[in-house]
Amino acid sequence: MNDHLTLILIYSGSIIIVAWIGGLIPLYFRQNSKILHWFISFGAGILLGAAFLHMLPDAAEYIGSDLGLPALAGFLMLFILEKFIMTHPCPSEHCEYHQVGLSAFIGLSLHSLITGLALGAGVLVPRLGFIVFLAVILHKLPASLSLTSLFLKENYSNKKIFAHLTVFSLMVPIGAIITFFFLKNTDHKTIGFLIAFSAGTFLHVAADDLLPEVHQHSHERISRLISFIIGLIIIWIITFIE
Repeated sequence: MNDHLTLILIYSGSIIIVAWIGGLIPLYFRQNSKILHWFISFGAGILLGAAFLHMLPDAAEYIGSDLGLPALAGFLMLFILEKFIMTHPCPSEHCEYHQVGLSAFIGLSLHSLITGLALGAGVLVPRLGFIVFLAVILHKLPASLSLTSLFLKENYSNKKIFAHLTVFSLMVPIGAIITFFFLKNTDHKTIGFLIAFSAGTFLHVAADDLLPEVHQHSHERISRLISFIIGLIIIWIITFIE
């Protein structure tokens, strides 16, 4: 048991470092709106690809055709939060803005917590723990990069970005430790429902909030589309590696 806990701590520390590296990269381009929009388009590809190519197929392995309801629930949860709770008037008449960064933070953090549960369970299985750890690392850097890009788009201060990034980076370790000490016997069906629910949140953030960024400003559409496609390709490659 001590060896398993040591592995979880080593993996968790590595994941936190990678999350911070990805989260800090966009800060160096804070004053360059063109590059920042490339990052946002890239994030749209990451989230959309993760939902369709990784999370929904994983959920289907656990719960089959039952994945539709929890995925819809995740989508609707963020839709209601963003459109009816986190929507505020802007200074211009008939204008509203949505806290897209906060929506993405909720969806990504939920997914990270669920991923942590999988990591904690994987460590208990010989030779599986490292595979799960590798999958988490490959997702964590682009996810944190996308999250910080959204915070910058909404003019978050460095202090607020660091606070959210700290919470986000800790979600996988928290999930792994919870599994190790409390949820060792969690059934696959429950995990499947959680993954599908998280996929629904990804779909909402990607489709409703981020994809419109890809085609805005005609003079940058092609470069943003390329950035979006690169995000999709990276997730597609990660799927094969896993």
